[in-house]
Amino acid sequence: MPYKNSEERKAKQKIYYQKNKKHKKAYSKKYHAENREKQNEACRNRYARVNGSTKRSLQSISLPGEIWKSIVVDGKVHVWFSVSNYGRVASHYGAKRTGIPGFRGLDRSYDPDYCRLLKPAPAYKTNQNKEKRTVKGIPVKVGEKIISAMRISVRFPHDFFDDINLYGSEYKYPVQGLVSAMNGKCVQRTMSIHKLVANTHMPVDEFPPERLADDYPSLPESVKQWIRETVIINHIDHDTSNNHVDNLEYVTPRQNCHEAIKHYGGHFCPDQYLKHQKPAVEKEEPKYENALAEMLGI
Repeated sequence: MPYKNSEERKAKQKIYYQKNKKHKKAYSKKYHAENREKQNEACRNRYARVNGSTKRSLQSISLPGEIWKSIVVDGKVHVWFSVSNYGRVASHYGAKRTGIPGFRGLDRSYDPDYCRLLKPAPAYKTNQNKEKRTVKGIPVKVGEKIISAMRISVRFPHDFFDDINLYGSEYKYPVQGLVSAMNGKCVQRTMSIHKLVANTHMPVDEFPPERLADDYPSLPESVKQWIRETVIINHIDHDTSNNHVDNLEYVTPRQNCHEAIKHYGGHFCPDQYLKHQKPAVEKEEPKYENALAEMLGI
């Protein structure tokens, strides 16, 4: 029969719990370990009913005409991140339950069904050109910061660059963050978005510079390697925040300088580099008493 006195019932329950505390905790731990995936699925379904899907595909965030590809870094495909021909970058590297016995909580790992757009960070440089103007024609003051490139931080497996044959690829990047239970050690590298777009959507081997288009296929591999490592990517409209693939082109450093001079209007040299030059001496204009003296040079 049920207890008529609620206080007596609570006291009996408390005694029962204290007596079987260890057994109940062991059973609960075992049950959750055996049914973890089932419970997680139930949580995801419940969350999806209330807030929508917990995962987004690249198609769901794509703009009209936008094409996504896995990023290419130093000639090697990296599937943890994708970049579009519009210059937007998405990460497939997010929090995920490991399912590893003895490991609690979430771990960051690659999930192809997960994506989130990354917010790029601008890299600044100090303006030294008195005649500098923005792409919209607005004057830029000397000493004012201007955007030189848009960048993001990209995470790689620690051995990603071991089999890449490029100058500087032997450099060992330091391990970043905690060691992942799923992916092991990871390293981080800051990448310019315009380089990611060009290397992924218009690799130099398939879209060589216009001046080399006819001769590039017949060039020796060593020459091609040199071009891959030294070619410069130019923003056609000189807007470093516009990283659309149609706004990028391969040029030489000389071409890049000439295009900037043509766009911004002439050369410039900061004052600190002119200290070694002697200042020009201004000649005093002779003073004449009247017009007749000026004509005669008296």
